Amino acid sequence: MTFHRPRRELSHARVLTAMAAAGLLLALAGCTDEQGSPGATSTVTPPPVTVEGPGGSTGTPGSPSAVAALGHLDAAALNTAVEQWASNFKGAQVNDQEKLRSQLPQAEKWLEGITVVPATCGLYGLGNLKDQLGKADMAAVVFPAGEGGDLTVASYRDRDALVADVGAQQHLDESCGKYTVKADGQEITSTLTRLEATSSAAYTSVSMLESVNGKFKSKRVSVRAIDGHVMVTATRTVTDTPEDATALALGDAESLLEILHGIQPEAAAAH
Repeated sequence: MTFHRPRRELSHARVLTAMAAAGLLLALAGCTDEQGSPGATSTVTPPPVTVEGPGGSTGTPGSPSAVAALGHLDAAALNTAVEQWASNFKGAQVNDQEKLRSQLPQAEKWLEGITVVPATCGLYGLGNLKDQLGKADMAAVVFPAGEGGDLTVASYRDRDALVADVGAQQHLDESCGKYTVKADGQEITSTLTRLEATSSAAYTSVSMLESVNGKFKSKRVSVRAIDGHVMVTATRTVTDTPEDATALALGDAESLLEILHGIQPEAAAAH
């Protein structure tokens, strides 16, 4: 039997999609562990911070490949890439940087009306969306409703800013395994689990978010891949097994990275 979400939840789902497209949903998955043992700390392993010069290459020992790292790509180049990626995906919606900015007021308004338990969860998220758009050029693809997923690319002008953002998000991933969001009489309890996977990128992390809202349950796998100045985040709804969803999300990230590597010389020549 198919469970149909209430209409008001569907409207919130659209906001959540916009938030996820800009990395904000990851922030809601993070909180400080006030219940943990005194002095407990989270181990954070940031991605490689070495940025190679022109013609250089990146890659860690044992990584699938060591090709030239991606430099900064502007909003126009990112939009070209995601348009190309989405061209064979019927019903996919492409959001360029301006569209993402236009969704900020709605996302922020919804965030102000929610309650997160523990209270410390999500504090990072309220300012993260604007902050990320200020430091990086971005574009996103939202899949058709039946497919359940999205694909986001952020290209940072300053590599150190990317490293700092990933470190902060990783800390949140590690320090909050379970939280509850309350809004308009609804209560969504989510549990974050770390999964294992690798990609051609120098840094890859995978997590699964399991959410329960009354009788409605969902699982979403998110892959975060870092290549030079670029972070690609691919999300897929789990319809069969987490392994299958992970494989799909990895495929989404890898295919977009391939396109980005292909257009990088053209983007550089245009400047």
